[in-house]
Amino acid sequence: MNPIYKYTILQRALVIVAMVFFTTQLYAQTPQKTTAFEVRGIVNDDLGQALDNVLISISGKTESTLTDSTGAFHLNVLNTDMLILTKEGFKTSKVAMLQEKQLLELTMMPVTHVDEKVNVAFGAYPKQIMTGAYASIDDEAVRKNAVNQVEQAMNGTLAGVYSMQNGGHTYGKSNYNFYVRGMATKGNAAPIVLVDGIEGNINLLDPKEIASITVLKDAAELSMYGLRGANGVILVTTKKGAANNDFINVEMRVGVQTPALMADKLNAYQYATLHNEANLNDGKSPVYNADDFLNATDPYRNPDTDFPDQFLTDQSIYQNYTFSTGGGNDIAQYYCLVGYTKQEGLFDLPSGYSGLNQANNERFNFRSNLDVSLGKGFSLATRIAAVYDERRSPWMGSSNTVTESNNLLFKSIMTTPALAYPLINPDGSLGGTSEYQDNVLGLLQAGNRRESTRQLGAQVTLTKDFNSLVKGLSASLMYGFENYNSNYQGRYTEFAVYQLEPDDTYVQYGVDDTKINSAGGQMSDYYKDVNFWGRVDYNRQFGKHQVTGALIGHQYTIGKSGDTPDYKWVGTSGRLLYGFDSRYYVQLTGAYQGANNFARGNRYGFFPAASLAWVLSEESFLNSSAIVSYLKMRASYGLTGNDRTGGSRFLYRQAYYNGKGYGFGNPNGTSQGSYEGDLSNVNATWETAYKSNVGIDLALLDNALSLTADYFHEKRTDILVPESNTVPSIIGIQLPDYNAGEATNQGIDLELRYTKQWGDLKMTTGFNMLMAKSKVNDLKELAYPEQESYRYLTNQSVSARVGLVADGIYTSQEEIDATGVVSSYGTLKPGDIRYLDLNGDGVINDADKKVIGNTLPEQIYGLHLGFEYKGLDCYVLGEGATNYQTHIRPGQFSTYAYDNRWNAAQGDTQTGFPALSLESEHNQQTSTFWQEDAKLFRLATIELGYTLPSSLVQRMSISKLRVFINADNVYSTTSKRENRDFEAPVAGYTQMPLMKTFQFGVSVNL
Repeated sequence: MNPIYKYTILQRALVIVAMVFFTTQLYAQTPQKTTAFEVRGIVNDDLGQALDNVLISISGKTESTLTDSTGAFHLNVLNTDMLILTKEGFKTSKVAMLQEKQLLELTMMPVTHVDEKVNVAFGAYPKQIMTGAYASIDDEAVRKNAVNQVEQAMNGTLAGVYSMQNGGHTYGKSNYNFYVRGMATKGNAAPIVLVDGIEGNINLLDPKEIASITVLKDAAELSMYGLRGANGVILVTTKKGAANNDFINVEMRVGVQTPALMADKLNAYQYATLHNEANLNDGKSPVYNADDFLNATDPYRNPDTDFPDQFLTDQSIYQNYTFSTGGGNDIAQYYCLVGYTKQEGLFDLPSGYSGLNQANNERFNFRSNLDVSLGKGFSLATRIAAVYDERRSPWMGSSNTVTESNNLLFKSIMTTPALAYPLINPDGSLGGTSEYQDNVLGLLQAGNRRESTRQLGAQVTLTKDFNSLVKGLSASLMYGFENYNSNYQGRYTEFAVYQLEPDDTYVQYGVDDTKINSAGGQMSDYYKDVNFWGRVDYNRQFGKHQVTGALIGHQYTIGKSGDTPDYKWVGTSGRLLYGFDSRYYVQLTGAYQGANNFARGNRYGFFPAASLAWVLSEESFLNSSAIVSYLKMRASYGLTGNDRTGGSRFLYRQAYYNGKGYGFGNPNGTSQGSYEGDLSNVNATWETAYKSNVGIDLALLDNALSLTADYFHEKRTDILVPESNTVPSIIGIQLPDYNAGEATNQGIDLELRYTKQWGDLKMTTGFNMLMAKSKVNDLKELAYPEQESYRYLTNQSVSARVGLVADGIYTSQEEIDATGVVSSYGTLKPGDIRYLDLNGDGVINDADKKVIGNTLPEQIYGLHLGFEYKGLDCYVLGEGATNYQTHIRPGQFSTYAYDNRWNAAQGDTQTGFPALSLESEHNQQTSTFWQEDAKLFRLATIELGYTLPSSLVQRMSISKLRVFINADNVYSTTSKRENRDFEAPVAGYTQMPLMKTFQFGVSVNL
């Protein structure tokens, strides 16, 4: 561009800005005759019932008030002011104060199914016209149910979503697995998560920046995501400003977190007793004199260290502070949030010691959303979000992340025997042995690991309204990206431990070094997402006919660290909906999409879907019903894909590797060689999901009672299976996986809500449930002999667990001899688990394993209950899961084993734990002996709040002030064996525990 021309444009822009500024200033200074007075009024709904907590604000000003329980309000205004009435569930109203009135009687109309919009695939559309299956929660549900991660809010609240914790507590990382309507693949079954329409990382979002979360469940919407939609899609929408509804909110939460479950631990005497018994069972001599640990007089040679008591605290501090503001006018609307969160850790030091390298997490959030009307049909929307997250842990080696380090240290604290070593020797050195060289006290003082994550996301959308050319036509362009970069830094010193010998000398293990070592680098979870789409939308009403359509061309790219090629998806998606007389709707959706994971000529696929809906409540025989407020029936069928099949990324490429060299020359040297990897599969493709759905939406008694219920069925084809199952190994090379597996998944999900108000008392309750049952139709399994037909996974659940079938415990050698079987896992002895020899070959081995349970619940549910009375509010959420099994095998040196083990004194008594052994693996196999039917119920959230009367807080120039207490993970059912959590059985045992959180909060609207 010519520099002169560039400066000319800049000068013109400056002139325009100056003209706008001076014009507005001149207008603001133009004298206008105004009159001040106090306005009083009452706000009712369309049925004449008083509405409380209606926000009455003045357009362009900060003054506002709330209606009381009778719907009354008063406010000082000018005759030039415009009142804005807003309340959730009702349409926003505007009232001009042209002249003084003694009493204003105002009416707010409720938002109906015709008015409400829901975020679905590539847009937001009125619920009335939607033909697909979805579920949604609003910002209030997210705020109440999420402590510091958005994922927590999905537990028990979104109908059709499994949200299962996969381990103990993590700092700044998600520990949830998500599934939409169960699992229908052996590959990756996780849904896609989109933030404001583009793929994003929700682990680090502040829950208060979320406006809604929607899950898309059937082909009517998922087909538009092409070969990425088969597992479902979760849409997270962030908040944006509203015209004439300015606000400033400050919320502060402070609380404590305590472990939900912690394992008991053996003392030194108990451990010595069990260890000696295990040695005797293996035919060896005892190692310890257990009596030395009873009333021990020498704590150095006979230590009895309670590691959890010494190094774990029973509570840590949690803090969260957010500042948010939003509002605007008819031209521009804005929303901004700044947040800070901090979680302290559980590690501690004994009294008198310092230098703790604690585990904790700090996070800073920033979000700015702006929507601007540029004039002449143009509008601009920007979304900018930034996160800085820092996680810390004690140093446990450069190869271990913060999460892994915390779990390793916690496991060491929980599993190191009490008699392993004294923390401190008589000379002040760190205790230890050749076996236990990682003294916990030394680890907590040696150094730390710090992981810093920087996440930056932005998107810009430019929209042009072409109403002047074609009514209802518009076009948009969007560009968005998200950068995620994690680095770690470590600072640590080496330390040695010393074992006290009988002659009072010491044996040193390790190296003492006061020099501070450094380590650091970029972590492997780096990525850069880039999204781009262009779209054309059309929405037009022709009398009784409605036509809505969208055509979107999109490209999505993920860049990873290293020399890994970018992941790319390119395609076109479309929607065409026809509605007649607000009663009948027919919709066609689909996508033509491709990915670079597959070979050229096999990269693109077409994914169509058709759906329809019938709004019966608009028919003449129902539209005047006093009972039925709304009734719609829906049906859909279509197909979509899943390209995360679980196999190698480029299955179509033949791989070669360096290695397997050969000797050559004199003297003999080594020459580098290469070898061929697994054979390629040029026909590798995505999984295809054929989805059908039939549903009903029902509202009764003026929308007080609502029900949404769906039946769904999915057939998943082209699941990757090993070709080596059907081809003899004589071929001499590893064969590739190929697309030949098939599975089905079907069930129902439903959501029921009831809202009722009696004067000042309002009650809201809801229930949601999902029942989903999957089945493997074909996995091209290895052919088994007829007597081993039980080994097939065909006709079993996709999430089946395979193991041995237990039949009690052998109580004598005679009983073992009578069975005539041997074990491939160790020599059978009295006290060992008795497994069934299913194939009758006299050997217990892997050939005797069959499906013994299901790892994924086939039924989940959630129940919430809320009350509001004047300024008081209460909310309770419970969630549960059934029809699955957990596998819990306690450690041999656990309190459960100590209390329930079999030994010779037990005789023919059946016990809850087999005989101990340090050598045999027989009792450690996955089997029904360790399995338990899981019946999970978790009291997830309780919140009690109070909103101070507006007449009181307005004296402090505050429009609304609410104080509340919130408790998370209050209670949970646990397993019969060791009282473990059904979702995360290792939490509190060998991994960090799940946490209970108790918070006190204050929310202030200025």
